[in-house]
Amino acid sequence: MSERDIQAAILLELSRGPTRLLRVNAGVAWQGTVIERTQQRLVLARPYAIRLAAPGVSDLIGWTEGGRFVAIEVKAGRRQPTDEQAAFLDLVRRSGGLAGVARSVEEARAILEGRTP
Repeated sequence: MSERDIQAAILLELSRGPTRLLRVNAGVAWQGTVIERTQQRLVLARPYAIRLAAPGVSDLIGWTEGGRFVAIEVKAGRRQPTDEQAAFLDLVRRSGGLAGVARSVEEARAILEGRTP
């Protein structure tokens, strides 16, 4: 199962009731005036980059009962969080939130219940 599939399953299964999870898109996008657009090509005038999330922000963030902040970094297989992702998870925990790495819906549920896998 891919990380995208795991994220979708977690969102579907666990983002209800008092818990709300949101998918955070990371990376860089480009903004500008469109000069040319085809299926294979997009040309922009006066382009500038837009960072979509701060480095290390988890794939899924949100809140649970009582407004407690939640951060879940989704990984597939043997992939490990980057140093920036691990630092973000640690910051959330130290600030009183629930945070961890999930490779399945069950591991995400454990994070939400305060049983970080």
